[in-house]
Amino acid sequence: MSLLRVRGLTKEFGDLVAVDDVGFDIEDGEFVSILGPSGSGKSTVLRMVAGFEEPTDGEIALDDVEIVGSPPFERDVNMVFQDLALFPHLTVAENIGYGLKQSGVPADERRERTERMLEMVRLEGYGDRSPAELSGGEQQRVALARALVNEPALVLFDEPLSSLDRKLRQHMQSELQRIQIETDTTFLYVTHDQEVALAVSDRLVVLDDGEIQQVGTVEELYEAPASRFVADFIGDVNAVEGRVTAVDDAEIVVDTGDDEVAVPRTAAGNAAADVAVDDAVDVCVRPFQVRVESAGSAGASDSDDASNPADADGAFATTGVVRSRSYQGSDSLYGIETDRWGRLSAEVRSASFDVDDRVTVAWDAADVHVYRRDGSESPDTDGGT
Repeated sequence: MSLLRVRGLTKEFGDLVAVDDVGFDIEDGEFVSILGPSGSGKSTVLRMVAGFEEPTDGEIALDDVEIVGSPPFERDVNMVFQDLALFPHLTVAENIGYGLKQSGVPADERRERTERMLEMVRLEGYGDRSPAELSGGEQQRVALARALVNEPALVLFDEPLSSLDRKLRQHMQSELQRIQIETDTTFLYVTHDQEVALAVSDRLVVLDDGEIQQVGTVEELYEAPASRFVADFIGDVNAVEGRVTAVDDAEIVVDTGDDEVAVPRTAAGNAAADVAVDDAVDVCVRPFQVRVESAGSAGASDSDDASNPADADGAFATTGVVRSRSYQGSDSLYGIETDRWGRLSAEVRSASFDVDDRVTVAWDAADVHVYRRDGSESPDTDGGT
């Protein structure tokens, strides 16, 4: 059952349309993240759900009750702000129990529920401390406890982890997941950080320029992005420019310069459904699906001559020179200047290369997605991505 239902949500600030006809559902108990670049409208959506902004148009229903026009304090919603907004003159326990006190909850019950929340966020014994005595991660947990203590139907998060260092942010991601599961509370989380969103979310709502680009599970958005924007924004992606030379029910044939490669329709993605002959397209592949081998090694492509980029198995292939290497722990990320398609990235685990090494780069047609580039000119087959 949908706990939160958003339909046709629009917000205009004068001539600026910050949110344009946005709609999505959140099921009871889900952890959903709204993800998008700065200025995409994600925080505006969150503030409209919270009641801090009134929509220009659209509907917001919480548990089947329309809440547009209701003040924030009448909505069964709590919010964790980016700056946390803890009261510096109150103790940790007083911060957590503030909402209960405002609601007229008796002192004994407030104390009991506050202690329960301190245990939930693993801050037992911290109740008498000042927020100033806490670390950044501890303050985050106090803000979360304060948002949960009233047992709201929905908790909203406006990039609360953005000020933390990477290690602490990763720890807090795990804590958020644990607490959300243990409390069975519905979370709506806003962030521009793909790493956070991919780590914690059941589903993602991707926004750009105030419009929804795709809604789906983390796996769906990463493995089957609906557009070049989503492919770029959810993880890294390489893009090769090409032009469609043939289309049928089984495959799309793309000319990427000197040769043609047949891309299976099952791999091309839903975004390729309306691709037609002569369309300019981007053929995209994730760096982890790119194979790198020393040029001329056994198992590399037939030769290191870039004039033969496709092998008999329907692989994209070319040669190039390693220009950068970044050690990632379990693998290394290589930047390779290819002879035909400009700079490409590859994640490699089972081999090692040095800067200036000449290599063969290849990936399977079955691993790519094809996106039409509306209004683009014929691709420059001599250079970049």
